[in-house]
Amino acid sequence: MNRITPLLAAMCVSSALVGCSNTNNDNASASTETGSESLSGKVADGYLAGATVCLDLNDNQECDADEPSTTSTSGGAYTLEGVTAEQLASTAILVEIVVGETIDEDNPGVAIDRTYTLTAPAGYNFVSPLTTMVQNEVRESGLTPDEAKASVQTKLGTEIDLADDYVAGSSDETNGAEFARLHKVAQVTRVVMQNNIETVKQLTDGTGVAFEDLLSLIVKQVVAALDTISAQVDAAGESFDPDDVVSSGGVDGANVDTATINDDLAEREAKRSATDVSIAEVLTSGDSLHFFESDEYDQGVVDFFYGTVSADSSNNVTITRSIYNSSTESWDADSEDNADTYQDCILDSGAWNCVSDSSETITVSGDSVIVKRGGLGASKEVITGISVDLTGKRIASFADDERYEYVLDPAETFSEGATGYRLSFVRDSAIHVIFNDNVATVSECWGGSGNATGPFSPTDTWCNNVFLRTGDGNYETDGDAATTLSQLVSSTAASNPNDPADIKGTELYGRDISIMAEFVSGGVANYYLVDYREGSTTSLSTKYTGTWAQNTVDTKVVMQFTLPAILISKGDLDDDEKTQFFTVHDGYVRRGGIIPAGSSNDNQWVFNNSARDQIKAAFDYSLLTDLEPCSTGDIEEGEDQSGVATGGTSSDFIAAAEACSASSFVSADLTNQTFVSDFGVFNFKAAGAGVFVGEVGGEEDSVLDFTWAINSAGHVVINTSNTQKGETTFLRLTMAKIEVNARQISLKTFSQEAGTSAAVDQAVGEVYGEVWAIK
Repeated sequence: MNRITPLLAAMCVSSALVGCSNTNNDNASASTETGSESLSGKVADGYLAGATVCLDLNDNQECDADEPSTTSTSGGAYTLEGVTAEQLASTAILVEIVVGETIDEDNPGVAIDRTYTLTAPAGYNFVSPLTTMVQNEVRESGLTPDEAKASVQTKLGTEIDLADDYVAGSSDETNGAEFARLHKVAQVTRVVMQNNIETVKQLTDGTGVAFEDLLSLIVKQVVAALDTISAQVDAAGESFDPDDVVSSGGVDGANVDTATINDDLAEREAKRSATDVSIAEVLTSGDSLHFFESDEYDQGVVDFFYGTVSADSSNNVTITRSIYNSSTESWDADSEDNADTYQDCILDSGAWNCVSDSSETITVSGDSVIVKRGGLGASKEVITGISVDLTGKRIASFADDERYEYVLDPAETFSEGATGYRLSFVRDSAIHVIFNDNVATVSECWGGSGNATGPFSPTDTWCNNVFLRTGDGNYETDGDAATTLSQLVSSTAASNPNDPADIKGTELYGRDISIMAEFVSGGVANYYLVDYREGSTTSLSTKYTGTWAQNTVDTKVVMQFTLPAILISKGDLDDDEKTQFFTVHDGYVRRGGIIPAGSSNDNQWVFNNSARDQIKAAFDYSLLTDLEPCSTGDIEEGEDQSGVATGGTSSDFIAAAEACSASSFVSADLTNQTFVSDFGVFNFKAAGAGVFVGEVGGEEDSVLDFTWAINSAGHVVINTSNTQKGETTFLRLTMAKIEVNARQISLKTFSQEAGTSAAVDQAVGEVYGEVWAIK
């Protein structure tokens, strides 16, 4: 369960499963006043000497002149002087490589020749590529530092504290090997960051992109691929070399998507320029809020919708949906299927009140937009928001639903009057919820997979029981549904348990994990990951410790506990599953969750009426159908038995283009356009210049400058060169335009290469029909 408000669910838990952040991440600046405190620590990939270290008071991911700073010395040591306790408690640490001066002591005496930046959350004193991943999770996902650390630990498959010095830790008798492995992972992530910074800077040269947006985008992608990086480090074994791991192509998933860089950066810039707005004023002024989503069915059929949130004359707010009818090429009224019987049972006025999604009411009261479930005061949330002027921004860049990107003209931009919003949902107090599947019969519990009778069987149509482990080592005595909270408490902790049956308590479940929970008298909670393997003995792995307490909340006795951050991450738990509780209701112990007080951010754009109309105008359902390549005249390249290159000639290409009814290119087809092929991205600039990022000569993510021109036949001729291991190869790609729409272009291409520029003219090569995307 993500949260109890269907409005946010409608906007952020669509079929594309867009996530929601749990906190508001404003880039508030810390005070620049000086103080009497200091902070000492170390910076490393290997230890870094000669790097700039600062407190990033304005959170722009750069060391500014008015921020406390120093230079690291031998062993990566640094000390920041003249800082305040407030600054240390609230400000991230930043490390900037000084190209040509900073030395990585993994390579003594060799100055670093490519830039990168490292960060760490407030409270850390060790800064590394791994702490950079942690801080980016804090910044991007709104996680607490502990939650962010646990998220990265999970991706890396480690229990080691990422705030620890892995260079010094490699000599630790117990965990030395794991520290050494993390050092290698850090080295690989550093190389990936360096490569990505170079690539993105080349593709965005002259566009004025903010470095903080560039760095956040790069690190976010590296975080998403940490599990792959970790696996590649393990696979490298004793022959490990970070540059080899990256160049092998095994960690390509850590590279930014060069086809969408500009879209990603435009959206980040828009969010940074956003201003606070009264959502109540938006709705009562006659405007509405609109969100776009889609559904795809088994047959590959896609339905496109948009939802509208509007207020009537009595300030009651309703949500309606419209669906695109491809037969009539119109948007028709649509109603959602509310067949789901699930209910949230919310604690209000001393009672558990069970409500469905459809019981939601939204009203405007003064300056506030208030959301309630079933009219319950305890479920109250207030909607706040920020707004962005979308004028001049590309419409497709703000299509959160990935399928909409296929049906929006990528060249269309918003005109004056278009506004985008991001919403937040604010709770003054925590909301206690117990979960009720509310099925028709017990046999329908858990999708019909539950036991009908016997141990671990649901007792009723709630499908929400807490099943006991007795701790006597005998599975035969386990599985009764608890009826009192005291049944869950153990007088003493289990001693060296090997199996869930050895522990008195109950099992909790996350996404693909099982957790054995032991609640010891006095308030200690012990958690063990349960390893169920088919065909082998069930076992317990690492023990984690927390606390539990029995409280009375609004007359109800609850047994409350917060899971350790690492388990929250491993179990991929939702916000209301982080702090859970047990309570007795309808004769049995039920499990519930607590939605904490505070703010939840919606990570989806919503739009005003003007923006909605412009999105609909840019919508073209026919773009959903891909163009087809023309294969007439295709010729593969290769070698004959003597090793002489074989393939098509220029004459073969011209004949194939004519057979496919090619038309002439004009400059407007290319200037400031980005084309995405199967092997890379072509960014065409003015005056016949361009940048290619992709595969060249077996090297992934090569970056090459190229020139382009339109010849007398109306074909585009691209020329570049590539040097590998001291040898330069001259490359030419000639393209004929076969068919084009707003999203794709069908081409006939002719690729040539030779050892000299003059020899390219006579070189044979591949003649090929293909379809590229237009971005």
